[in-house]
Amino acid sequence: MKEYYQILGVPDNASQEDIKRAFRKLAFKHHPDTNPGRERQAEEKFKEINEAYGVLGDKGKRQQYDFARKGQFAGVGYDSGYKGFQYSQQDIFRDIFSNQATVDELNRMFSQAGLRFDQDFLNRVFFQGGGFAFQFYTSPAGASQSTYPYTEVSTYKPNWFERLLSKIAIKVGRYALRKLLGFKYEPLAKQNLDQHIDFEISPAEAIAGGEKKITYKRGKQTKRLMVDIPKGVKPGTKIRLKGMGIIENKKAGDLYLHVKVKG
Repeated sequence: MKEYYQILGVPDNASQEDIKRAFRKLAFKHHPDTNPGRERQAEEKFKEINEAYGVLGDKGKRQQYDFARKGQFAGVGYDSGYKGFQYSQQDIFRDIFSNQATVDELNRMFSQAGLRFDQDFLNRVFFQGGGFAFQFYTSPAGASQSTYPYTEVSTYKPNWFERLLSKIAIKVGRYALRKLLGFKYEPLAKQNLDQHIDFEISPAEAIAGGEKKITYKRGKQTKRLMVDIPKGVKPGTKIRLKGMGIIENKKAGDLYLHVKVKG
C-alpha cells in the first residue's frame, strides 16, 4: 500500500491546507519543465505527487485510505494488498482531471509559473497519450444530479489531404462572407490582447517562494490577483497568467509578469 503521507512529506494528522501547501511545493519542484534533461524521472515523481494529492486532498478518499491504513477493512473480502482502498492510480487521475474546476485551478497555478498543464500535457503524462477523460454533470430543475459516462477526446490526426480540404473550406467561407455581405474577415491578433507588467519581489520572496497580491489595470477595471511565486525564481522570469490580459470581442489575452528582484 502506497504511503501517500510520506510522498507529500506531511504527518497523517496534517490539515487539508498543509496537504495542499505541500503538494504545491513538490509539484513545482518536480514538474518536468523545471527538470530539463531529467524529464522522464521528473514525470514519474510528478505523477506520484499528484496521485497522493488526489487521495489526501479529497476528504472521502482520505478517510477511506486512513481506515485502510489502520487495517479496519482487513478480512472483509477486499483485496488484501489494498486492504479496502480500491482506487487504482488511473482511477485517481480520472477523478482528479474529470473535475473541470480542479483542472482550471491546477492549470492556473502552473501557468502562473510558466509551466505546462494543458490537455496535451495531461494526456501524455497521466494517460500515456490514450485520451484525456472527462466527466460531465447536469442538474436540471427539479431533478437530482446525474452522472454521464466518461468520454475520451480523440487523438486522431487528419492526413495532408484532409488538412488541405479544411484550408480550402475556410478560404471559401471567407470569400463568401466578403462577396455576399461585404464583410472582411480579419483574425484578432492574440498578442495584441496580452499585457506585460513588472512584478517586483524581494530577495527573500525569490528564494523562498510563496504568494503575493498584485493590482493592475485591465482596461477600465482594477484587478487584484494572488500570484504564486515559484521557489528560487530568477530575475527576468516571465510568469504567465492565462486569460487575465485584455478582453476584446469576448476574447482574452494573457497577463505576463516580468519578475524583478529588488536590491
